Amino acid sequence: MKNILLVHTGGTFGMVPVEPDRSLAPAEIQDHILNLVPEITRLAEIDVVTPFNKDSSNVGIRDWDQLSAIIYSKWNEYDGFVVIHGTDTMTYTASALSFSLRNLDKPVILTGSQRPLSQSRSDARLNLIDAIELATMDLREVLIVFNQRIMRGNRTKKISIKSYHAFESPNFPLLGEIGVTIDIDTRRMLYSDGPVMHLPGFQPKVVVLPVQPSLTPDYFLPILDEDLKALILLGFGSGNVPFPDPEWINFIKNAVGRGLSVFIGSQSIQGKVDLQLYECGHQAMLSGAQSIGEMTVEAAYVKLLKILSITCQPEEITRMFHENWAGEI
Repeated sequence: MKNILLVHTGGTFGMVPVEPDRSLAPAEIQDHILNLVPEITRLAEIDVVTPFNKDSSNVGIRDWDQLSAIIYSKWNEYDGFVVIHGTDTMTYTASALSFSLRNLDKPVILTGSQRPLSQSRSDARLNLIDAIELATMDLREVLIVFNQRIMRGNRTKKISIKSYHAFESPNFPLLGEIGVTIDIDTRRMLYSDGPVMHLPGFQPKVVVLPVQPSLTPDYFLPILDEDLKALILLGFGSGNVPFPDPEWINFIKNAVGRGLSVFIGSQSIQGKVDLQLYECGHQAMLSGAQSIGEMTVEAAYVKLLKILSITCQPEEITRMFHENWAGEI
């Protein structure tokens, strides 16, 4: 029987319905899960650790490093890893783990729930069973398993706060679906022959700004005086920003002139940012901005934080950003 490490980090999954503000202690978490989902002990030998118990809105760079360090330190002791995580920032954490743990030869699977495990009609039970079973398989990347769908973690977005269909992979096909059988598209899975590597560190010197119709960028000029190294502008459609008015093109030129790396994303969920498709995007490109392509904004943001922990040189930031590290491109 395979050995699986279950890492509980908080979120809706383990909430106690009669005491919604009380956090369960680590020992209580283990009893809570194993008592309510005893089937998982027939799938694998389960150990449970709780490095922190947080609403996922409070999970950030220190937690990402802590999680990757725990998983890496236990790498040779377990056959797979399942991380229970709140849904709100699960895609950020999945991206962070995919960039911190490289050349995987085992699965790291994130899951959670829209309703607590203790409540009726909860999706937590099935999500956990699916994640544990997937963690016993020969999979070699960071995945999100939710609502019987298997998705590459750094390609996933949260799309609903009320539906059990909470996540989607807008620009990359599902890696598998779980029904009567588990069907996995092995052709699309990541496989690596290199040694497993742990690359900790994130530098939070990136800001994401949404562009809105008639919104002047003057409001954001003070940001350029801060110690920032990169900027992601969320434009319209394929990456368009208003041109010539308001003065977003001058804002981009100003940022680039100050040594910031400027990237253009989209407020649209699906599709590739193509700055050569329309004049409004082309002018941004001529001003020094670059496209995030098909990457999710979450993955692009986390990847830049990782890159900035390595280098602050604009040329190196650009080169590393466009490298495919973990199937995010």
